[in-house]
Order: sequence, then C-alpha cells, then structure tokens
Amino acid sequence: MLRRSLLFVPGIATKRFAKARASGADSILFDLEDSVPPDAKEAARELVCEALREGGFGDSEAAVRVNAPGTPYHDDDLRAVGAAGARAIMVPKSERVESLRAAAAILDEIEAESRILALLETPRGVVRALEVGESTSRVDALCFGHADFALEMGVPADDPGSGVLYHARCAVAVAARACSVQPVDNVCLAVRDEEAFRRDVALGIQLGFEGKMCIHPAQVPIANELYTPSAEQVEYARRVVSGWEAARAEGLGVFTLDSKMVDAPLVRAQERILARANRAGGASKGEKT
Repeated sequence: MLRRSLLFVPGIATKRFAKARASGADSILFDLEDSVPPDAKEAARELVCEALREGGFGDSEAAVRVNAPGTPYHDDDLRAVGAAGARAIMVPKSERVESLRAAAAILDEIEAESRILALLETPRGVVRALEVGESTSRVDALCFGHADFALEMGVPADDPGSGVLYHARCAVAVAARACSVQPVDNVCLAVRDEEAFRRDVALGIQLGFEGKMCIHPAQVPIANELYTPSAEQVEYARRVVSGWEAARAEGLGVFTLDSKMVDAPLVRAQERILARANRAGGASKGEKT
C-alpha cells in the first residue's frame, strides 16, 4: 500500500469530505479524536461511518483515526468504523502492546479487514516503538505525532527538525524499518508555507520515511510529488539493475557504474525505488505523480 500522503479531515466537518475525496491523497484520514469535541464524538462517528459506506474514494485509502485506547469511545469507534469498511484505522497514543492487541482482537471479532496505523506521540510510545510495531500482524505503519510528544517533553512543537523531536523522529523511522512496517512522518504545522513543508518532507525522506501526514489539501500534491521517485532516480535505478544483471551473468558479485562500486545492498535499494515508482504509476514514463 502506497501512503505518500495521509490527509486528516475532521469527522464532524461533512462539508470537507468531498474536498478530501478529491484531494488525491493516498489515504484520507477521517478524524474522530482531536478535531472532535466530546459532545460531538458519537455524531462524528455516525457521519464518518456513513461516508465510509457511501464510498467514492477512488484510489484513496479510506482510513479513520479513532479515539485513544482507554477513552470511553475507543472500542465503539473500532467496531463501528471497522464494520463500515475502513481500510485502515489509526490508533492514537499507541504505547502499549496490550492496547494494540486488544484493538486487533476487536477487528478480528467483527471480521474487519482494517489495517492498523500506530500513532506514536508519547515518550513511552517512542521508547516502545519496536514493540508496538511487532505487537500484531495488523500493524501496517508507525506514524510519529510530534505535537503531543513535544507537549509531554515540555518543548516547543514548531521545529521537529532539531532537538529531542528530531531524535524521536529518527527513532520512529528506524523502528518501523526494523519491524518491516511503513514509517510515516509527522504533520507540518506551517500550513501556508509551501517551502517550509517541502523542507520538512525532504528531511523526512532523508530519515527514511515513506509518507507524510497532512493537515491541509494543499500539502497533498507536494507530498505525493516528493515521495514519488523522480525521472532521474528511476533512470539511475534501471541502469543499476541492468548492470547488476549483466554482472551476475558473468559470475560477478560487484560491478562499477559511473566510477563507483555497486554491490548487492545498493542494488536492492534501487529495486525498491523501481517498485515504489511502479506503485505510484510513474515508472513506465519516469514521471512524478
């Protein structure tokens, strides 16, 4: 599943649903948690379930962020959106293996096919990232929520590219790779600053993330663009794979391309780029999408 962009839309804001569907986001994340006040939780749940049943998401993944484990809404959220057809469910405040396994058990009970996106946004969650990622086979991704993490750490949330926020961001990406699930990067709060968003996405790519949580539709095409391999990257990857095949045919385990040694790990990395480009629909022409 390609998740370059995951767009949040408040579960109570039905006027934004159509715009979210048309955004081009790989995943549309209906939110039942932070953006919904307590007295509107049940109403939002019904609205989101109605939208899920209605469909019309095209190639986008219909996903929902439910309320956190331990809240009075969590279990009912899981049952409702799972039964309504959510393809993925984001579990906030993911920090205990038991909570993720309990969520998976509920989804098993109702025979839902929903995958779990574990949102790590507490110091405990970051420290236990590997355990959370391996807690159940339903976990598809580890996502970093830097704002709540910053709150608990007592630091400003405006610069996730430095200090302890940067450290935690790295830790989540490493843990996700270690347990073979997708690493999804934090939101960028600079909604109207395109350059700031581009810089933040570029940093996330350098850290090993595969996608970005978005809080405005304008961020979606940028995330999709930057998380899709460029024409130059695709062309280089093809040259590496072609050279590897020729080297293997000659019984060689390494070869030289552009005056640099190429071995098996580099080849696998380039094969991954081609696979990602294929999923994005741009490998055949080397285009960005």
